[in-house]
Amino acid sequence: MPFENEVVAVKLHMGEPRNKNHLRAEDVKKFIDLLKRMGCKPFLFDTTVSYPGKRNSVKGYLEVAALNGFTEDFMNCPVVIGDGEHEVVKGKLKYQVAKKLCGISVLVLTHVKGHPCSGIGAAIKNLGMGAMTKKTKSEIHGGGKPVYVGGCVLCGACVANCPIGVIKLDEKMRRPKPSLAECQGCSNCTIVCPQKALKPRIATFDFLLVEAAKAAILKFRKTYFVNFLKRMAKLCDCFDEPLEPVIPDIGILAGSDILAVEKATHDLIIKREGRDVFKELNKKSFAEQLKAAEEVFRKPSSKGRDTR
Repeated sequence: MPFENEVVAVKLHMGEPRNKNHLRAEDVKKFIDLLKRMGCKPFLFDTTVSYPGKRNSVKGYLEVAALNGFTEDFMNCPVVIGDGEHEVVKGKLKYQVAKKLCGISVLVLTHVKGHPCSGIGAAIKNLGMGAMTKKTKSEIHGGGKPVYVGGCVLCGACVANCPIGVIKLDEKMRRPKPSLAECQGCSNCTIVCPQKALKPRIATFDFLLVEAAKAAILKFRKTYFVNFLKRMAKLCDCFDEPLEPVIPDIGILAGSDILAVEKATHDLIIKREGRDVFKELNKKSFAEQLKAAEEVFRKPSSKGRDTR
């Protein structure tokens, strides 16, 4: 890890009360101990969520974190929850990056799992959602919701590929009819439509999520990524219910290049199972996120340097 004698935020998801697939406090503590041996001053960090629940407030999130073992006494470092303070990076949206992460180095510890909006939730999602304010999190989901532009032939591809089943076909109007109130903005219907009759309101969920992750990284001093391919369930650690893993543990991946770590994560899951298991489970391919990441992270900056 490229850290030495500096303040380091350890960005992670500290779990829900009933879903025990999240990173274990004892595993995270090993990284805290290592950072301290490197002369660093680490602290654990995550942000409040935009939906109802205990993690919607700082007080509630700290209670959940403590329940899962993430206490200052056990971790031997502060546990910090961000809730509103931010710095802005402009892109398709005005991304509000948690202020506590800005200007310092960040160790990104990620539990890999399935996710209905992105197929797989890994390091990009850890930052693209977890390093943002509630406002930006909501705007990413809202920006990926479908808009009908015409040309529907009632083929039903959108209905068949909606991860949460909130699209119907309006035979009378000859067009898809998504329930936008229930829609999570995954953009999968806009991706799979052969007629391109649907488009995302701003950009695909995957693109906005990746752009948000890059916005966060641009605010960091240095970054290192560790993906845990363990206890991988169909759904995210945000679901407060017991979830059984759907594939055996694979191991841990680490590196300084987020795209390389994410690609290797996807490749190893497919190699282990012989198929794209999370696409089958969630109807959304993680390949869409990787394609967006290739475009966003490998695009030269205006200063002519690689923005990895």
